Amino acid sequence: MRKVTAVVTLALASVVLSAGAAMADSTYPPTVVKGASGSQGDGGTAFTGSSQLPLAMLMIAVLVVVGATALIVARRRATRFGS
Repeated sequence: MRKVTAVVTLALASVVLSAGAAMADSTYPPTVVKGASGSQGDGGTAFTGSSQLPLAMLMIAVLVVVGATALIVARRRATRFGS
């Protein structure tokens, strides 16, 4: 169980570090952009990022799932064979 906890903790740390790197490039609070007529609009925030997951993040998620599954299977086999 300790190994599974370590894998989940490292996966969470990876996600937090990725989000931290993404936030480092952003500017907050966002600047107000006025329209051509000088109006500020309705104040909504437009999402201009990619609507698809980057391939690297998808690969990380798959590797975390495969690693956690391998740890669970190895633990069950170890208890079954008495090692």
